[in-house]
Amino acid sequence: MNRRKFLKNSAIITSLIPSLGFAKSTNRNHFIMPPKPFEYFIKEGKIKGGKILIIGGIHGNEPGGYKASDILINTEIKKGIVAILPRSNPESIFTFKRGYNGDMNRKFASISKKDADYYKVNSIKNFISDFKPDVILSLHDGYGYYNKHNNQWGESIVIDEKIYNNIPLFQTASFVSNYLKKEGFNIPIHNTKTSEKNSHHKEQRMSLTYYALTHHNIPAFCIEGSKQSSLKRTTTIHLLAIKKFFELYNIEINPSFEYLISNLDKLLEPKKTKIIAYINNNKKLISKSEIIKVPKNSEIKFEVSNNRGGGVIPKHVNINYHSFFYRYNLDFIVKNDNISEYLFKII
Repeated sequence: MNRRKFLKNSAIITSLIPSLGFAKSTNRNHFIMPPKPFEYFIKEGKIKGGKILIIGGIHGNEPGGYKASDILINTEIKKGIVAILPRSNPESIFTFKRGYNGDMNRKFASISKKDADYYKVNSIKNFISDFKPDVILSLHDGYGYYNKHNNQWGESIVIDEKIYNNIPLFQTASFVSNYLKKEGFNIPIHNTKTSEKNSHHKEQRMSLTYYALTHHNIPAFCIEGSKQSSLKRTTTIHLLAIKKFFELYNIEINPSFEYLISNLDKLLEPKKTKIIAYINNNKKLISKSEIIKVPKNSEIKFEVSNNRGGGVIPKHVNINYHSFFYRYNLDFIVKNDNISEYLFKII
């Protein structure tokens, strides 16, 4: 994998986001928001093993997946190679919506260049093509409980076919499902039969897992926690499922999954987000609610300090925009992923 080339391509994502302009005024401020680049982590062990790609945060209102992904970033890979895309849809995470720009998991079959998710979707596609994993795990939190109602997706392992091109998706998912049951979690397999003519889930033909399966012949599984369960439970389910996949694909980590799960309360504690504002190049740290008065026609540039999941979003402004002008007082929400920590106002 040419990481330098990929980093260069990732930087383009931010630069291509359009700016939001307003009519010229003698009283307008120019705001430059923190970039939301395509974030990925590749962790390689000293011992040869399998290659797994973990993707979280495609749907912003499903925190179990991106919290589990984030926890794994801080572990050491002893054997094999693991790539992690923890927050693949940050705008949706900050706003706690399934899709701030529509459902991103329905854009892998085709997507317009005018779509605000275009660069994220194509970055994921390019990453899959470059990294060439042995298996892909897409982490979600579905509605309800599949073991109680088969029209609900929560707490299930979703596969697109029982077997595809001799890839035994059902057999692999069964190993994981049986392991989870031994651990006290009833997580059945949900086969959407995506390719079948009379499939009840033809929308899955536009999903990430189906794209990986049909375009790259890579086994891909969707691990579903439940929106109706606690964050601790959903994160535990994700980590236990990942543990079994790691065993099946010859991956070892340190500390152990048992350690991670036993320390989940601490690992899930939110970190304080601090914002650095450069007001006409003068640095100011913002770490609490306050009102900040700036000169007319100022340039205000924001940076996020010390928190991977931290962000700042302007109220009443499209958060896809990296740079915009605004002529009135403007409120900002400081976020830790989906949690609002505090507000500040620029006047």
